[in-house]
Amino acid sequence: MLRFLPPGHPTALLATMLLWSVTPTFAAVEEPIELADDPFQITDPIAAKPGAAEAAFVGAYERARRGSVRNTGAVETQLSMGVVPGLELRIGQVGAYGNLETRRKLGTVSDALTPSEDGGQAAWGGSTRIGALYEFSDGRGGYPAVAGLMRLRTLYGPGKPAYEAETMALIGRTFPFGQQAIGTHLNIGWTSRLDPQPGERPNRYLVNASIGQAVSPVTALVLTYAREQQERGDRDYSLIQAGVRHRLRGDRFVLGLAAGFGTTRDTPRYQLAFALQWQLSDAR
Repeated sequence: MLRFLPPGHPTALLATMLLWSVTPTFAAVEEPIELADDPFQITDPIAAKPGAAEAAFVGAYERARRGSVRNTGAVETQLSMGVVPGLELRIGQVGAYGNLETRRKLGTVSDALTPSEDGGQAAWGGSTRIGALYEFSDGRGGYPAVAGLMRLRTLYGPGKPAYEAETMALIGRTFPFGQQAIGTHLNIGWTSRLDPQPGERPNRYLVNASIGQAVSPVTALVLTYAREQQERGDRDYSLIQAGVRHRLRGDRFVLGLAAGFGTTRDTPRYQLAFALQWQLSDAR
């Protein structure tokens, strides 16, 4: 299984964006088809098998709506490892340079500066994430695939480093229609800021949803909507994103391209992302 993918979330890389997995065949109704996956905006609920290890790289660019610094570049890496049946460990790193106000909206950096206070200077920021995904249901037998994801994040940037705990419910369901299967995913999460500073929101929610259409055994198109609550006085982060994901010959590498745009003044005007994931080892 080859898996990753936001907004980031979110964080989130860029961040916070889309990445999708497609199984080699769609003939079996009982076989779950992964059409959207982390570390873009959607995380799918299927855990890696014991002994399987997967790596991912994402590069992204986004354009802010306002501010003296409009451009932001970001990179994200993630390593996923199956430990026991249904349990997967995840380690990730995000780095961004540019308008950290929009990167903060993706849950990537802790930035205490407002656009009027940044002095027109681009800045570095990022986050380190470690967590685990536990699969409750694999989606067979006509039931949705269900999993839970918990992780800790260290956020750093121009301001004081921040620490967050994130809990997410991951739900996915595939509807086979001959060779052109349709996959749906829903992520519902709750993020808590550990030791929040005065004025910071201690808790916030996120809701991400996607629908994917398989156009061939190795290619899928996906449309995603991501929404995350922000600090008081800021409008919710709201992003619509679409893209394509293609599995290369040999089934060990998958390429993804995605583009999106924000729907509020506190989100990017537009966002572009490129992703590459590869399977390092197979299940035992």
